[in-house]
Amino acid sequence: MAETLRYRAFLSYSHADTGVAKRVHGRLEGFRIDKDLVGRETPSGQIPETLRPIFRDRLEFDAGSSLADETIAALDGSAALIVLASPHAARSKFVNEELRQFKLRHPDRPLIPLIVDGVSGDPEKECFPPALRFAITEHGAITDTPVDVLAADLREKGDGIELALAKVVARLIGLAPDDVYRRAERERRSQRRRARRVQALIYVLLVGVIGGLVGWINQSYIKERINWFMTMRPYMLANVRPYVLTAEAERALKPRASFRECAKNCPEMTVVPTGAFTMGAPATDTARYDDEGPRHEVAIASSFAVSKFDVTFTDWDTCVSVGGCVAASDSGYGRDTKPVINITWPDAQQYVAWFSKMTGQPYRLLTEAEWEYAARAGTTTTYFWGDEIGKGNTNCNGCGSAWDNHQTSPVGSFKPNAFGLYDMAGNVWQWVQDCYHGDYNGAPTDGSAWIRGDCSRHVILGGSWYSGPRSLSSVARLGNSTDGRGDNIGFRLGRTLTP
Repeated sequence: MAETLRYRAFLSYSHADTGVAKRVHGRLEGFRIDKDLVGRETPSGQIPETLRPIFRDRLEFDAGSSLADETIAALDGSAALIVLASPHAARSKFVNEELRQFKLRHPDRPLIPLIVDGVSGDPEKECFPPALRFAITEHGAITDTPVDVLAADLREKGDGIELALAKVVARLIGLAPDDVYRRAERERRSQRRRARRVQALIYVLLVGVIGGLVGWINQSYIKERINWFMTMRPYMLANVRPYVLTAEAERALKPRASFRECAKNCPEMTVVPTGAFTMGAPATDTARYDDEGPRHEVAIASSFAVSKFDVTFTDWDTCVSVGGCVAASDSGYGRDTKPVINITWPDAQQYVAWFSKMTGQPYRLLTEAEWEYAARAGTTTTYFWGDEIGKGNTNCNGCGSAWDNHQTSPVGSFKPNAFGLYDMAGNVWQWVQDCYHGDYNGAPTDGSAWIRGDCSRHVILGGSWYSGPRSLSSVARLGNSTDGRGDNIGFRLGRTLTP
């Protein structure tokens, strides 16, 4: 990609296809390019290690921006255009205009259709917008001259998700689709072979148990117990248990009071008052995504505490040092007071379980309702400081900070909300307890976690250092793969308090 181009591609789609757009965007930005291909020269330039960033419209800009001008700027800054073809897209004037402008302004750049629904040529189910189906003049007028459209189809009855994405990636990096697909398929087969070898090894170990190797198979348990008595328990007794709140001190806590249940290097907690609020975005909000509604009333009847900051690398590395957590990479952004990143939802749960064991207290991840309630801190505006993103309020792509779109910032670098909580918008996305659902129909109204249904994805909230302002809204939410990790995802702690 030329140095003057900011994006690998521009993802154009109808608002009605937001859900699939989020998934496609995530899969493409996370696509693992075969290491043997990286650096190879192709007609599209040198093959990169990653396809990031891919611009996803109606996510990057806030409502106060000049959408038309900034969309044109994003089109001009993109090496290719990917359009999600569907009946919704075919009827969308916005999608059609993006296609027309891209073909007019950059006829030499790849235009890649990806069918998600509909049938080309069917009057009722047409999936290609006019600017895609027909040629345009040198002045941008759409003619009645049809053009051949070579599209990938991610539906099972078409190419299927894996082959369709391989076709898109191939167009982006200038290779044959079969080459990309074969290499991706080879990696998947290799992963399956490794899994089978692991299963075979486990089977051998089980046979060893039956054969009488009881002592050998108990090594992990023995190591765990040695670590507990030699390292973890002494740490707990010296640095944690003497600082845990007594029942009387806990009952005496007032809203907005702070406490820390360790000597040092653990999260400082802030008490959040009880109350009620309206969760989600109103139906009248034209920028609302489907998964941000319907709006509903939630009552937070029980007081709880929230960590004043995101869990930091100092907090995390303390857990690692006593054998309670796995090591986490800082991606070169720094550790100490930077928020911990590159951890999965189970990793976050491991820290929660460890700190609960150290303190003997009910620490946990926040529920989604608790998180939005704590983030709003009594406000009804887009952000806790107002309806405009402004400058210097947080760390994001376009927030006016020194870290914008480069890396994480130290926790507490910006002003807190009215509850005294820092970084509830921007810096890193935050894992919460809830499984991801496509909307709020059936969501709990008492502030509890929504953990029924498909839990292969969990909710992340708050936006990050390379998110656009819209993603920092108090209502913005994403469903992230439970085992997904990234340099823009962290978490903060919650704690149940005795009434």
